[in-house]
Order: sequence, then structure tokens, then C-alpha cells
Amino acid sequence: MIKLVDLLKETQVFNFEDNKSSIKKYINSVLTNSPYYGLPIEGTFYSIIVGRDNMKVGNALKLGFTDKEINKWRSIFSSSNKFRSDGAWSQIDFNPQLSRKTGLDKTLNFYITINKTKENIFNFVKAIPDLNKTLKEFSDLKQTPISWKTPATLDIFIGHNDSLKVFYYDADFKDDIEKIVKDWSNKNNIKLGDRTHSHGVDMKITPDGDKQSFGQLLAKGWADQLTALIKKHGNKYTDEQYYEWITKAGPEISKKSDLKSK
Repeated sequence: MIKLVDLLKETQVFNFEDNKSSIKKYINSVLTNSPYYGLPIEGTFYSIIVGRDNMKVGNALKLGFTDKEINKWRSIFSSSNKFRSDGAWSQIDFNPQLSRKTGLDKTLNFYITINKTKENIFNFVKAIPDLNKTLKEFSDLKQTPISWKTPATLDIFIGHNDSLKVFYYDADFKDDIEKIVKDWSNKNNIKLGDRTHSHGVDMKITPDGDKQSFGQLLAKGWADQLTALIKKHGNKYTDEQYYEWITKAGPEISKKSDLKSK
């Protein structure tokens, strides 16, 4: 069996193993042309992509954080009037009143995953004022809206594959946004992990539909390609072989889906 560590460094974790039973049930449903009962396979793949199975109560305590430090995180990201929070994410917006070059139905994203050590997380939190200053200056200079968000609780932050998401609305600024964040992380000694994808796009896929996150779009891509492969080859391969295929192909699909251009 392929080891996930061979695909990615420690910080972005794709937890296929805990979802193996559901994935194989889906594979068998396609092989036998029978109904599949349970969470839609796109939902399972989305959980794997974002690391939902790793978002567990107690993550922070296991890393050595105290209750006081855990509550401090919550007070910064959930209670501070600088952020708007829905309980899961906390976000800051710079110049949201400005027009969006991408329009209202599309949002461009830049993601990072930071190494999940206590020291590195402390460095991340301490550097937030510097990130705000730099992104606001760029937003003011270019007269373009920019936002960023991070998980609102420390337990989720430690488990989530997306430590930071920066939202921007002009593809011409793709390289600028990446440079700002990477320069900021280097300056503040924030160690970043490798990812399959760093840029993406949230968008409506139908005119009257809800906006879907890039993670959801990736999950649909995983599901569509797995389904097409099973329908093409049928019983030529076993359910275990199809499962092994998606553990290898899923991350590769994500790499190829990275937002490379305008």
C-alpha cells in the first residue's frame, strides 16, 4: 500500500485509510450498478482533501498547548472585533467595497499549510499584524479587495489542511499574493509544508447554483474520474485496485488542477 508520506510532507495529510470502507462501498456500487447508500462520495473526498477527519477535539492539548492558550486563540479569532467569524472560520476583509474584476461568482484563492508544531503556530499568531499591514497596503495600492481567513479554533487549525486562505479577485495579482504571503512567512520564521495545490478558485458552476469551494470542485473531479475509470474497465480490476488507484491519483488530480494561469 502506498504511504501518504511518500506523496506529501507531514503537514498536508490525506486520510484515505479511515474512509476506505466508504470508498470501496462506492466502488462496488458502480461495479454492480447498484444504489450507493451513505455520504455522497464527493463529500467523502472533500473531507479527505481538507483533512476533516483530523479536526478533533484535543488536538491542541496533544501538541502541548494549555487551556489558557487555547482560549486565547478563540479570543483572538472568534471574539475580536477585527475578525468576522462564523464559528468555524475567522476572516478579515480589506476594501470589500471595491469592485471585483472576477465578478461576484468567482473568488481566487491562495492557500498555505503551516507545519503543526507549537513554536510554528505561535510564530503564525504573532505575525498576524504584519500580514494585515502588508495585505492592506497592497489592497490600498492596487485598489482591489483582498480577504484572508483561518480556522476559528485551535483544534480545527491543527487538523485542517488549509491553515490560511487568501482571497483575491484579479488573476493579474496571483504572483503578487503568493510572494506577499511567502515573504511574510519567511520574515516571521513560519515554516510551510508542501501541498498538492496552492491556488484555486471558488465559483458557481451553474448560473442559479451556490458558489462551490475549490475543495468541493476538486472532490467532484476525484469522483468523476474514479467513476469513469470503473465504468470503462469494470471487473477487469478489483475494488482494492480501484481504491489503490484513487489514493495515488487523487493527489495528482489536485496538482494538475492547481490554478496555473488567468
